[in-house]
Amino acid sequence: MTGELPESADVVVIGAGHNGLACAAYLARAGREVVVLEARDTAGGCASTVDAIGARVNICNCDHTMVLASGIVEDLDLAAHGLKYLDVDPVTIAVGWQDEPVFVQWRSVERTLDGLERIDPTVAAAYRAYVKLATPAARLMIEVQRSRPTLSTITAVAARRRLVGSTLLLRWARSSVLEVMTGFGLPPWLISAATTAGPAVWGLPPDAPGTGLAALGPVMRHLVGVGRPVGGSGALPAALEAAATKHGARLLTGTRVSGIIVKNGRVAGVRTAGGECISTGTVVAAVDPRTVVIDWLDRIPQAATLRRGYLRQPARDGYESKLDVVVDTLPTLRQVAELPEDVLPAASRAVPTTLVSPTPQQQIAAAAAREAGRVSDPPMFLVNNPSVLDASMRPAGGRHLLSLEVLWTPYALAGGWADSPEPSNWLELLAGLCEPGLLDSVVTWRAVTPPDYERDFSMPRGYAPSFPGGVVAALLGRRPELSRYRTPVRGLFLSGAGTFPGAGVWGASGRNAAATVLSA
Repeated sequence: MTGELPESADVVVIGAGHNGLACAAYLARAGREVVVLEARDTAGGCASTVDAIGARVNICNCDHTMVLASGIVEDLDLAAHGLKYLDVDPVTIAVGWQDEPVFVQWRSVERTLDGLERIDPTVAAAYRAYVKLATPAARLMIEVQRSRPTLSTITAVAARRRLVGSTLLLRWARSSVLEVMTGFGLPPWLISAATTAGPAVWGLPPDAPGTGLAALGPVMRHLVGVGRPVGGSGALPAALEAAATKHGARLLTGTRVSGIIVKNGRVAGVRTAGGECISTGTVVAAVDPRTVVIDWLDRIPQAATLRRGYLRQPARDGYESKLDVVVDTLPTLRQVAELPEDVLPAASRAVPTTLVSPTPQQQIAAAAAREAGRVSDPPMFLVNNPSVLDASMRPAGGRHLLSLEVLWTPYALAGGWADSPEPSNWLELLAGLCEPGLLDSVVTWRAVTPPDYERDFSMPRGYAPSFPGGVVAALLGRRPELSRYRTPVRGLFLSGAGTFPGAGVWGASGRNAAATVLSA
């Protein structure tokens, strides 16, 4: 909503993505007078669902997992505000670019193992051992994310679980996901699925140290499942907005912040790009931490050391693109269509997100190519059809919506994006994996590339920030402005995907930041 900027508020939350809205809802429920400022004309950020190409399309992937385990949906009674989740099962399908076996992961471990048994009993045995060992650590990880990551709370969580999983969690956090999963004897075609849905989404190759906790990803999907909000991913921030406003929070869209006012080392207000000011003693910035520290805290003595640290770190480039396509008929991947009905029923084949993954070694090579401005070859695809499970997402005329996310598409593409043939090439490459007719069924489509994210979502160079650490970094309090949400400026707190626990649709950062504010 738009409106006049109030003269003052107890708390100003900057950024109305799902973390900012979750933070506002918790603070308003606690009785704080909260104003949320959003630069865009609508709330939701990258979790939004918008009108485009004659359809409702998700800005990013529509699959939600960790928010389902966070407790936020229940805490804020989001169902009462219109949020309803549809279960996605199988939770994912993974194929390769050659003749690799198709990995079908169901919510049920046993059903997943049944499919693997048909491929190779040795692989099924390795997967069973992997899930058995990783499950306690995954449960611990879920519980840690539900608490503010202070040493005392994490220690208490580990103690309640009698430290089960904690040793593994710490050991894997220091390893690479490739090292962890290879150690179980899992084959490259199965590891590729975990690396594409894990480190590749963070912009890291599978051999990068510190990516080992991505090995918990498949186990998390067994434990938590995958859900999609009816009406698209944007139904979650819409429900969060409704919960926040119910408790008295005010949301002002189209209001870009240009600075934070600090007096005597403490927050005193927020300045907008229009030159208006709002007085407040507490600000939660649920935006890119780099923007806050470098652009908004210039010449603030208390933040000088923090700012110098950020200036020494090179700005990162965005690396994800997305095609939204309206089609007359659903695409059918040949490898998936060849599966027996008792392994994957035909009615389930277009329901989950299908990962199309290069091998781990190809992903390692692609990491170097990206630095040179080249797209991963072969590319990494996340393919889904939101309109199959959710009829409210179907375009007019009985058509369907195809969503194709493409990882490692550099912001600084060699030759630039303006006249690049890359987006149409991705559609042709996908068609090459499908049964005939996909290209002929295309009604209309659009491409969203890193420069588009920069322009539309205030992401410098199209980069979506992610917490640069894991549980170990949070446990030790490294980068306290990110892992503890507090900055050296009194009254200034950080939230959003750049803070613990990181990117993706979780909302835990917003809830945890609110708890930190309330305990200050």
